[in-house]
Amino acid sequence: MAVAIRTTDFPEGVGTDMYDGVQAAMDIVSDPPEGLIFHWAGEVNGKWTISDVWESREAYDRFREARLFPAIEKVSGMDPASGPQPTVTEFAVHNYLKP
Repeated sequence: MAVAIRTTDFPEGVGTDMYDGVQAAMDIVSDPPEGLIFHWAGEVNGKWTISDVWESREAYDRFREARLFPAIEKVSGMDPASGPQPTVTEFAVHNYLKP
């Protein structure tokens, strides 16, 4: 089942520059992760927010462990599994349209 993953309430200092660096390190445009249906990022009510739709929670978890966390560590020099964590909220997706 498809899921929407919203990530917000990032630690201080996370925003456009960090996001752009991590995206460049992962090269998502040329090599999109398996299972990703849709992605967007930007500020919502003054908070950096990332929202994705994935084919499954398992696809998101694989991406997070294999690509996202290593890219964050490469760009920031910090272990993304330790320290302050953003809020990650999962929503079941009943339907989506990909024209």
